[in-house]
Amino acid sequence: MNEIEKLLKLEEYKIIKIEEREENKKVKKIIYVESKKKKDKCPKCGEYTKSIHDKLKPIEIKYLKIMEQETTINIVKKRFICHKCNKRFTEELSLNEKGKSISTKLEQKILKDLMNYNLSLKYIAESNNVSAGTIRNILENAMSKYPEHIKNLPRVISFDEFKADTKEGKYAFIINDPIHRKVLDILPNRKKEYLIQYFTYTENRHSVEFVISDMYEPYLLVQQIMFPKAKYVVDRFHYTRYVMDALDKIRIKLQKNYGYNTKEYRMLKNKKNVTLLRKYSNEVDWYTYTKRYKNGHMVDILKYDLREEILAINEELQKGYLLKELFFDVLHTTTYEYAESELKEWISTVQNYGIEEMKEAAKTIENWLPYIVNSFIDKRFSNGYTEGINNKIKVIKRIGFGYKNFHFFRLRIMYIMNGKISGITKKERNQKNRKISVISIQKT
Repeated sequence: MNEIEKLLKLEEYKIIKIEEREENKKVKKIIYVESKKKKDKCPKCGEYTKSIHDKLKPIEIKYLKIMEQETTINIVKKRFICHKCNKRFTEELSLNEKGKSISTKLEQKILKDLMNYNLSLKYIAESNNVSAGTIRNILENAMSKYPEHIKNLPRVISFDEFKADTKEGKYAFIINDPIHRKVLDILPNRKKEYLIQYFTYTENRHSVEFVISDMYEPYLLVQQIMFPKAKYVVDRFHYTRYVMDALDKIRIKLQKNYGYNTKEYRMLKNKKNVTLLRKYSNEVDWYTYTKRYKNGHMVDILKYDLREEILAINEELQKGYLLKELFFDVLHTTTYEYAESELKEWISTVQNYGIEEMKEAAKTIENWLPYIVNSFIDKRFSNGYTEGINNKIKVIKRIGFGYKNFHFFRLRIMYIMNGKISGITKKERNQKNRKISVISIQKT
């Protein structure tokens, strides 16, 4: 029995007996335990007593799986009697919290599982032999102290939205700290009036120096109204995409003109070729070989020769590619001091070339120029972290087949991203988990 006690991390308890019972075509282990306490402290007078009055009926709680078998522990609690004040009291044990039908260790494992954004609530419930309602209650209890509003914001924040499809609406709004890589809050919608109302709870609005977002005008208005001392920064990924999309529009237009069965169509349609055109040329080693299907079989071809062959298809594509390269030259070489003048020079060059797709992109960049220039202040000013978080949120939604309850959806996201457990940070929790071994004993 001593070896089993150590294996199950039940050194404080004495195993009375172990039974096996078949339920729903599965074998279930039932372990009867009682504490090794010889004495306990009276809650009324504070004196210790060794006198055991009686023992209570076993209390059944769910425990971690043992050898892939569902396990319950039946605790036989003692009732002590204090001869000083004649108080009868039941011993308090650490195996489970008062009123809970699952063990503390099982609850810790569930909390650990909830941190994994690849696991659905249904899977967590089934793998731990509890109901989905129990999982929800554990998460809501762990996040009960999480604030409804963020009162203090860092000096740099970022705005974005993601498709939520909850009862609150189609889109949800996310606020991040991109410098320290932290999700600050998730809001049920992105409407300007709602955001203004939300940020009235922020106590240090005038301390925010930079707001990073995309070219969505309501976000700019929110920044101007609620963060008047901050600079609005257009994320580099978003304005770069306009130039990339313009090059793609030129390619697709030419692709349609040449027709389905032509060599030009196949070259312009090839995904690897598209990727090659979209990359900044300084980041490509052009004198390395790549494989392409040609004349009925795979051949090795220099990337440089392949690019020249694609651009030779049409002069308009060649000019569009050159304008894209000039734009990337500005992004990679200029500084905040010269960014505005160099971008204006690029816009002027686009106008001279007269390519409609590029002129449309240049017009958008010109309209947002002051805020695009702000992105050159610090290279860390980016929504890259936010886009990564949005991808994780998509996985959470897909694995869970969607969330209609926005409140619970918000709690799950915030728990996964920040690991907030009743005021305990993710780092503190990980340190605690190293001390408290969360065992899920499996067959080795």
